[in-house]
Amino acid sequence: MIGVVLVVLLVFVFGNTDRNEGDGGGGGTGGTSDGGGNSGGGGSSAAGDTSTGLGNAERSNPDLPGFKEPVEHEDIRYTVTDIETGVTDVAGITPSGQFVVVTLEVESLDSLAFFFWRDEQHLYTYSGEAIEEHYEATGSYDGEPMSVDLEVGEPVEVSIVFDVDDPSEISTMGLSGETYGGNEVEVDMTG
Repeated sequence: MIGVVLVVLLVFVFGNTDRNEGDGGGGGTGGTSDGGGNSGGGGSSAAGDTSTGLGNAERSNPDLPGFKEPVEHEDIRYTVTDIETGVTDVAGITPSGQFVVVTLEVESLDSLAFFFWRDEQHLYTYSGEAIEEHYEATGSYDGEPMSVDLEVGEPVEVSIVFDVDDPSEISTMGLSGETYGGNEVEVDMTG
């Protein structure tokens, strides 16, 4: 495990960490996207000044894999590729706070195919509060089913929508390959 952490840290330190890649697309309106600036029709995030728009300190969990860094867990490789904050509407659905859309690339590493369930993922605040995905907004965001077929060596891009009161309170994301959630691997979401 220590070897994996060291490799991830070396890749982060010496790798290309261009944070302006991607187009920040999606089905929501409002807000900003780390993948390329303004993705919608205005609005701003209440988040701190981090490169992802989440959290209140840049890279507040340096011992964890972070934004755009792959992590392998339970025979699935996960990479958070885009974070969109300040989204005010998804297909006519209005959040109680604001929507945060997290886009992941997921890939099976096993010789068998897997299902990845978009509705079993969580964001976590600094105080440890779990925020579940917004089921209806996630399903409506891109029209894709909640369960996604994963084939070996074929990465799939998925988006998950969360209703968040204050993005500056978000610290990590828990990712699970389990059908009913649990046994999560954490990823730093603050940059």
